[in-house]
Amino acid sequence: MAIRISSLNHSLRPLKNAPADDMHVTERRWFAVRTAAKHEKLAVKEIRALGIECYIPLREKTYNYSSKKVIRELPLMSGYVFVKIRREEENVVRFANYVSRFVTIGDVRKRVTEEEMDLLRRISTDRKLDWDTVEEAFDFMEGTPVEIIKGPLAGVRGVYINKKNKKTFVIALGSLNTCLSTCEIDPRYLVVLNGAKPVSDKDSTLGQEGKSPLW
Repeated sequence: MAIRISSLNHSLRPLKNAPADDMHVTERRWFAVRTAAKHEKLAVKEIRALGIECYIPLREKTYNYSSKKVIRELPLMSGYVFVKIRREEENVVRFANYVSRFVTIGDVRKRVTEEEMDLLRRISTDRKLDWDTVEEAFDFMEGTPVEIIKGPLAGVRGVYINKKNKKTFVIALGSLNTCLSTCEIDPRYLVVLNGAKPVSDKDSTLGQEGKSPLW
């Protein structure tokens, strides 16, 4: 009995309304991954053991006990780790232990830019600041855009705001729809992005020409 095998000439078309995805076939790019709660370091160990480049930004936190003081390294962004992969490595990460999912904004999986990764590395190595993660926080209309001009984070830009009576420096990470904020930036280390110098309450005057008070 003879069997004839024929091939159909299919025309491949992109799916309509398909979710956007920055994952590339050949180029490795950084993506954020959600992990199980308090398992970020274990996730990184697992992913690296699978041959994937992985990074977790850390910060130091001091705990004072009655008998001793302990300094621990905690994740800068709770529940996040970062992987540098291409398309064929996606499922290696997806099915790794302690990994929950890739981070998306709506239906869009966006890459984390090299600039944002560099920023996370610089923040992670600065042991003087205690950063907090603020998700879905992009409505800082009252904020003044500023740049840090001294110290390890010189050149980093963000927003300085008053929130709950605290002077807070905020950095937005657009790829994650997330912000990092700290209340410990010395105002003397800041400059307004339009070129004006920040001034203190004592020196600032409403309506004073040439001044751009931050608070």
